[in-house]
Amino acid sequence: MLFHPIIIPKQTAVVNSRAVFFAIIPAAGLTAGAPRCTLLETFREGFMTNGQHLLFYRNPARCWEEALPLGNGRIGAMVYGRADEELIELNEDTLWGGRPRSFDGGGYFEQLGEARRLLRERRFAEADEFISSHMLHYDSEGYLPAGRLKLRFAGPLPDGEYRRELELSEAVAATRTGGLLCEWFVSAPHQVLVMRCTATVPGTAGFALSLDSPLRHTVGIEAGDLFLNGVCPVHARGDEITETDAEGRGGIRFEIRARLLAEGGTVAAGAGALTASGADSIQLLVAIRSDFRGWNREPAGAFPAEACRADLDRAAAAGSDALRRAHIEEHQLYYRRSSLELPEDAADALPTDERLAAGTGAPSPALAALLYNYGRYLLLASSRPGTEPANLQGIWNRHTLPPWGSNYTTNINLEMNYWSALPANLAECAEPLFRFLREAAEAGKETAERLYHARGWCLHHNSDLWRFTYPATGQARWAYWPVAGLWLCRHICEYYRFTGNLEFLREAYPLLRGSAAFALDLLTGDESGALGTSPSTSPENGFLDPESGRTATVCACGSSMDLELIRECFLNLAEAAAELGLDEPLLAESEPALARLRRPGIGEAGQLLEYDEAYEEAEPHHRHLSHLYGVYPGELFTPDCDPERYEAARISLIRRGDRSTGWAMCWRLALWARFRDGGRAEAVLKEFLTPVDPAAETSYQSGGIYPNLLSAHPPFQIDANLGIPAAIAELLVQSHRRSADGTMILDLLPALPPGWEEGKLTGVRARNGVTLDLAWKNSRVAAVRIRAAKPVKVELNAPRFTRRVEAGPEAQFLTSYQ
Repeated sequence: MLFHPIIIPKQTAVVNSRAVFFAIIPAAGLTAGAPRCTLLETFREGFMTNGQHLLFYRNPARCWEEALPLGNGRIGAMVYGRADEELIELNEDTLWGGRPRSFDGGGYFEQLGEARRLLRERRFAEADEFISSHMLHYDSEGYLPAGRLKLRFAGPLPDGEYRRELELSEAVAATRTGGLLCEWFVSAPHQVLVMRCTATVPGTAGFALSLDSPLRHTVGIEAGDLFLNGVCPVHARGDEITETDAEGRGGIRFEIRARLLAEGGTVAAGAGALTASGADSIQLLVAIRSDFRGWNREPAGAFPAEACRADLDRAAAAGSDALRRAHIEEHQLYYRRSSLELPEDAADALPTDERLAAGTGAPSPALAALLYNYGRYLLLASSRPGTEPANLQGIWNRHTLPPWGSNYTTNINLEMNYWSALPANLAECAEPLFRFLREAAEAGKETAERLYHARGWCLHHNSDLWRFTYPATGQARWAYWPVAGLWLCRHICEYYRFTGNLEFLREAYPLLRGSAAFALDLLTGDESGALGTSPSTSPENGFLDPESGRTATVCACGSSMDLELIRECFLNLAEAAAELGLDEPLLAESEPALARLRRPGIGEAGQLLEYDEAYEEAEPHHRHLSHLYGVYPGELFTPDCDPERYEAARISLIRRGDRSTGWAMCWRLALWARFRDGGRAEAVLKEFLTPVDPAAETSYQSGGIYPNLLSAHPPFQIDANLGIPAAIAELLVQSHRRSADGTMILDLLPALPPGWEEGKLTGVRARNGVTLDLAWKNSRVAAVRIRAAKPVKVELNAPRFTRRVEAGPEAQFLTSYQ
């Protein structure tokens, strides 16, 4: 078993408003009767927290970007909260275009040689065009929607105040309209979408339920259940949908099955709909299953009606109260592990969309806390053990041809989706990523051998349900990038560093070894004997060809990102082999290659060069920050290790600017945290929290955030939402540095933004198996609670607070300010 979950026992923090202190109250876990916000006790009077775990609105959602997301990792739902005809958009994580397939890659290796020749002759723009025209022939598939639920309510609703909300700590969305309260959640324990609609006046609840889908489908009634049988196309990407292949076969088959249970009323079926009327309350249960059987297996070829019926039967037998209780208890076991609290202002009591608008230019610190808590919620809702990894939109997509296929984009986006899993204490949520990596490595062995005549395995910049590993169609600037596997392997090493799980490292080690073997065979030497990669791109960016003046995107001796990834890969291989006590023969190749590996250069302005030479930048404010990988998420460049390039990277970040797409601002925020600049971090957060009107015409690089707090590229991508908890955590706790004697340094409050003078972060995880709670006041550490999976020496470092401790399973409390 590749993945080993880590359960951290709950610790309750209690803080006095006059003198800051912590009391230890250990417990084995959360109980059903535990008070809400057990981990959210405040340390001064009047410190509000509800707005940091709640989204609420005065009006129904007008569009998808205002609807509220629910999920259990496999089933996703967007709840609109409409009073007349409720709309729920549905997703299931295995609904993708395509079927298993293979590619021949004929002639690619010879074309690679031609591209290298053009680059040696410094014909950069020609090499770019050659790769785009001759070497990029295939494409990944796209992620697809399942369908829509519509609830048309019976008769006019009573007058009354309207409110809809999403309670993050319970993962329950609710809509109150007059005398009707409807609650929605997606249960992980019971694997169904659940709605319960309760009338204030008994006998007045009623609605008609219908199902449809943008995919090919039929709708029917069976034994009182409403069902939809759908078929995915065999190809859906870009602007093209192909329903069947040459043999007449469609793609993945799926079923949505709904059941109504009424208390005090009646349920009727007919004309492709279910109707409930005259009820005190109505419970709706929805199951979704597909015939997907694995990335390299053909779909089963049958609609999964039996599996859906079994899901509904189990949920119905449990009863509505038990369903809700089991859902909340299971969700809180994960969600309550960590929380961030920051000061609120008067605007934080407003509905979420109004709160965003009120904060334009000067958002409340509490909005950053809400982003941290919301990001953890979304990761838990879109990635669970046994599910598919979160894609470009998590699991929430309404388009048959979504932007960028809503696929796995591996030149930043998939990686960012999982930045928070370890520091934000949701390690289990990374299991789908590790399974994806194992399967992509299996598919990528053939890709490495056929395309590069190389050992090991490789992955390019796009993938999908079928673990596509070839270069995609389009342009070299994004499609030619064969080192994605090296970046993803970083997540393996980080998992080990955060958890100390040696068995996990042992089982994942072949993936590290395979990526290093591929990197060795990819390297080429230049005239000086230095090693680099050719062709080489810095994902999606470009430079001006010195000869022709045209934009080019490929260079001859390795982009800085390629070189940083390969350097890190070789260092990680050596570290992992030493930890496992292995006599690794590949080190005899990687160690001398590491010594010859070209180092990223520094330009005349003191900036870190993105390419092998100081070319003129085609887009000085480009969204990607690939050459700064060595600062974050890596740690090749720090004030202690290569300070010259650390400073050069800081200058490069200044030159790039703060304003960009949503995910690019998330990366900027994490980098400014590593540069210990809280003021610049605050500026990026202000840009990130810029409200975006979904109906407005916006640049695709304008960034910002939608009314439902989903991040805007635009359009929507989930990566910034899932990555922002890690970036915010870096502002408050960093654990990537080591002292001269090898002791891990925990930097506390290294980049505290203005306005964050007091706050509390609980359950944040650090490397070496450390978990800590941190309270601060007047911008100084007030109290720390620290524990570790096994005894480890830690150096705590903060302004006017430095000490060494030996952390272990027994929590220690340290105070520094009263």
